[in-house]
Amino acid sequence: MTLAKNCNQHVAGFGKLGALLILASMASVSQAASLSEQQMLEQEANERIAEFSQTLKGQLQAAIKQGGLPNAVSVCKSVAPAITAQNSKQGWTLARTSLRVRNSDNTPDAWELAQLQKFEAIQSSGQQSVDKPIVASEYIVNGDNTEFRYMKAIPTQELCLGCHGSNINPELSALINKTYPDDKAINFALGDIRGAFSLQKVISDPVSPMTAKP
Repeated sequence: MTLAKNCNQHVAGFGKLGALLILASMASVSQAASLSEQQMLEQEANERIAEFSQTLKGQLQAAIKQGGLPNAVSVCKSVAPAITAQNSKQGWTLARTSLRVRNSDNTPDAWELAQLQKFEAIQSSGQQSVDKPIVASEYIVNGDNTEFRYMKAIPTQELCLGCHGSNINPELSALINKTYPDDKAINFALGDIRGAFSLQKVISDPVSPMTAKP
């Protein structure tokens, strides 16, 4: 009798667990269904950014450990574009831009420029908490195509200051100026907006344009 009772209790326990798992699964499906297309695209964009950031940071740290900051300049010049290309997939185009670019190829277009200026205004106002990223997203209709555009501010971190700060080693500065003759990406302080990730994707079904949200 005791064995039978224990078996029944285990079966009942598994039944309850199964019911909880089903409810959790239903909740996840419901949550996914409740996300708008724009929110889902924002999630996808952030996944691309996370993958790019993790790879580039690892490459930079390894290069600096092996040969100091001059190696980091080499990584940014040759490796970063390759990592960018690797993460421009599944219909996404990924790039980085700034109000003060180091590589002139990363000069912002009109939409990016407007968002970067808004980012700076938000940063200066102090209304955004430091642990909350500054972002903007918008649908842009261009003829028969609809593009989704997304930007996310890049805060200046400790790792950035050796090459982008206000106290750059003179030999390193000479190397940077030789590699990037039009460099403007210096004199940043910790926490400044270094620039932003910029992503775009062509949407199959055109939608009405939506205002960017900072």
